[in-house]
Amino acid sequence: MFRPATLRDFPAIDHLILKKAKEFQVAGKSQWVKYLEPSRSDYVRHDLTKGSVFVYERDAQVVGSVSLIPPTDWDHNLWEKPDDAVYLHRLVTDSRLKGERIGEKLMEYALSHSPSTIRLDCVADNTFLNGYYPQFGFRYIGERNGFSLFEKRA
Repeated sequence: MFRPATLRDFPAIDHLILKKAKEFQVAGKSQWVKYLEPSRSDYVRHDLTKGSVFVYERDAQVVGSVSLIPPTDWDHNLWEKPDDAVYLHRLVTDSRLKGERIGEKLMEYALSHSPSTIRLDCVADNTFLNGYYPQFGFRYIGERNGFSLFEKRA
């Protein structure tokens, strides 16, 4: 079941992000290293209080989440006119459900619940993600500071 997240979902979302960050580390990937730190919880708390977070729940357990938030310092450093959009961050699913397309469904759900232009970024050398986002109508804008920038207009 897809639904908007609440503060009660904080522990589950925080755990999913930490688990995924550890999986990336084991796989030798450099993305999400900052989420290995306890400060990761600050990002989750920020998303839940300042933006829109959506979760996918199965058997009363949160197994995926995605955040649509106002621009942060990170976004201000990457984008021109950062206040012209909301930003998609922290799309995460439980790896045990790989292959069930939960990430795709979460993305579609979030996109259908945003009246604003949505932007996102990913590591420029991540071939998978650079091919993944255009499937949802995101247009490649360019590269900045080693990150690919994508935008989907409302």
